[in-house]
Amino acid sequence: MDYLMLVDKFNPIDMGFYDRVELTEVNGKFMESQAGNRLRLLLKKAEADGIKLKIISAYRSFEYQQMLWEREVSHEMWGGLSYEKAVEKVGRTLALPGSSEHNTGLAVDLGREGDNDVSDDFYKTPESRWLCANAADFGFILRYPRLKEQMTGIDFEPWHYRYVGVEAARIIAAGGLCLEEFLHFYSEKYI
Repeated sequence: MDYLMLVDKFNPIDMGFYDRVELTEVNGKFMESQAGNRLRLLLKKAEADGIKLKIISAYRSFEYQQMLWEREVSHEMWGGLSYEKAVEKVGRTLALPGSSEHNTGLAVDLGREGDNDVSDDFYKTPESRWLCANAADFGFILRYPRLKEQMTGIDFEPWHYRYVGVEAARIIAAGGLCLEEFLHFYSEKYI
């Protein structure tokens, strides 16, 4: 498994990827095996520190991602946007099937205990502050940080974490980088 793979609208995963990924269950959701094992450790440490996190979303099949995409575009069109404007708006926070990190099993959306969905104000919570301070020690990065939208192509998502491995995660977090910057500056060493 390439834990540093870039997955976005320009770098979709191939359909055969689904046959190669090994998934494990974590609190009722699925993750790629190593990412899932590291997520279990992260959740255990958070709880020991008095922080209760909930997995809102993790691995998504191609079909499930397609359903989410169609639902959100339809919702925006129902609200009065044209198809083109709806696609543009939805594309800022949701990826097409095959272009979503959730399709790899390496991404997880986290929230507070009791949350049913992600929250734009998650970044204001103790849970988010704990993740920012500790996630890299478990190999996870805040994948879509604020002020990196031009590089990632996705709006700030304080709940979306991506497994990249501990060494890369620590470099990314310490440097205030996004994955695209890390891959650009450090690709010779890691790829």
